Amino acid sequence: MRIAHISDLHFGSASFSPMQFLSKRWLGNFNYFFHRKKEFLYNRLIDLINFFKEQGITHVIITGDLSVTSRKKEFKMAKRYIDLLKKEGLSVFTIPGNHDHYTKRSDRKKHFYRFFDTHYDKDCPFNLKQHKVTYTRLKEGLWLMGIDTTVATSLISSQGHFTPEVEENLTKALKEIPKHEKVILLNHFPFFYNDVPKKHLVRGSLLKNLLQKHPNVQLYLHGHTHRQTVADLRGSDLPIISDSGSTPHIKNGACHLFDFGDNTIKLDVYRYEGEWKESESHTFET
Repeated sequence: MRIAHISDLHFGSASFSPMQFLSKRWLGNFNYFFHRKKEFLYNRLIDLINFFKEQGITHVIITGDLSVTSRKKEFKMAKRYIDLLKKEGLSVFTIPGNHDHYTKRSDRKKHFYRFFDTHYDKDCPFNLKQHKVTYTRLKEGLWLMGIDTTVATSLISSQGHFTPEVEENLTKALKEIPKHEKVILLNHFPFFYNDVPKKHLVRGSLLKNLLQKHPNVQLYLHGHTHRQTVADLRGSDLPIISDSGSTPHIKNGACHLFDFGDNTIKLDVYRYEGEWKESESHTFET
């Protein structure tokens, strides 16, 4: 088993519908047309498909922001890409990001979940759409768990919210997993305080406290920041952090590849330089 982590794909296309001015979608379209369209190279994502095959990847994790403004057209573009990955035999796991619940209507209607799985495992009693959490066993002794902390926000905000409901259900879900077995936790938002307040995770400190009570959560994979990061926080009783940045971004895009040994986690960082090339490697004793 070999896992790839990518994030913040931001599939989008400009919309000229006057209806966009009834929500914050006009702002997302403005940013797409004048910024994202120039800063993102989506051919990199297509190149990843063959790269994953060459690298022996078996599972692909996408930590949110598959769209720009949560339009159905954008979700269809993202789904077509995921279907290409699945066609190659890859298992794909997703969670939504703030751009996937961009407007109040798309948040209320849960449009994201019309296109992407709510369960990682049909036998799991929790699903992302209803309970904001789900999980599956990847192999003996290793679990994958995802949470949805996205909410529709005001015009200038891109915050997430670790609500009491998510906290309660995540606590229940973690109790279902034997304490000696490892957990990879997915969330679009980092749990630590963002240097831009309008982008941080509300009640993130409570998620941090919960993680400190569950040391078997050894990896925390997130996106949102568009800053590629690897950080070992186990000295503070917190997980190893993986943020692949915004994978198709010209300057800051990356993908992270994971190998799991009996007592090690190997994390390789790849960046795009005409092709995907390894830029750094980390091995963590577990």
